[in-house]
Amino acid sequence: MTSNHRMLLQRYVTSLGSTPSVAQKNELLDRRKLEARITAYEHRISIIIKLDDDVQWSIQDGKIPDMDPEPGEASDDMFDLYPDGWFTPEKERITLPSALASREIARLSLQSIATVEAELRKGQVTDSLEGLRLALREKSLCFRTEVRNANSQRTTHRAWDNVHKFDAEARKCRSTYRQARNALLRLSIDPEFLSTLHEITDADLKVSGDLTDENRFGQRSDTLPWFWRIGVATDTNNPRMQECTYIACYV
Repeated sequence: MTSNHRMLLQRYVTSLGSTPSVAQKNELLDRRKLEARITAYEHRISIIIKLDDDVQWSIQDGKIPDMDPEPGEASDDMFDLYPDGWFTPEKERITLPSALASREIARLSLQSIATVEAELRKGQVTDSLEGLRLALREKSLCFRTEVRNANSQRTTHRAWDNVHKFDAEARKCRSTYRQARNALLRLSIDPEFLSTLHEITDADLKVSGDLTDENRFGQRSDTLPWFWRIGVATDTNNPRMQECTYIACYV
């Protein structure tokens, strides 16, 4: 979805801090080439959703962030590096029913469109949770097989680089999950499904002893975070997935 690409761009801008390098500035310019896609989407959606001058947009609750912070400090100075009027897609609001304020969906008779978005968001939730589980399994596998077996400074450094890579992937999946979950909360559709979705904390992303040591004393599968017990893996026949699943879920 266009909104997901926008969120990933937000994460990248946040990670740059206030003093990006020339290479980072150039990459940002490349990543900002979402203008054509956003413009085309807004043109199509304006035909479907007829917004009037009185439309009100939702205000995000700061206590439930859509986006995970990245290392480095975000700064408004970043935007001073570009000419006035420069298109910054990461700051644009995407027109979706979930972006509207409470009661606007009913007032504008957008219930059917909101239902379609809700189904798409459910798919996002499922995909992001599966991606999160896979990233954490890979992180656990890397910790158990590479970090523990590293026998030099070079191999240790390489092993921890891989751990950090999978941790970053897990956090990206968590951000996508949060965005989709928050959209579903604003849509207020399918409360039964929403009741199965919970917040994912930093502690949930840590490599538990239950994941890295299958013979640990007092091991209990019910100490794992809730998302290990929801959803169905889509590629369990993949040898890599089977190996990761063995290490992550062995009881």
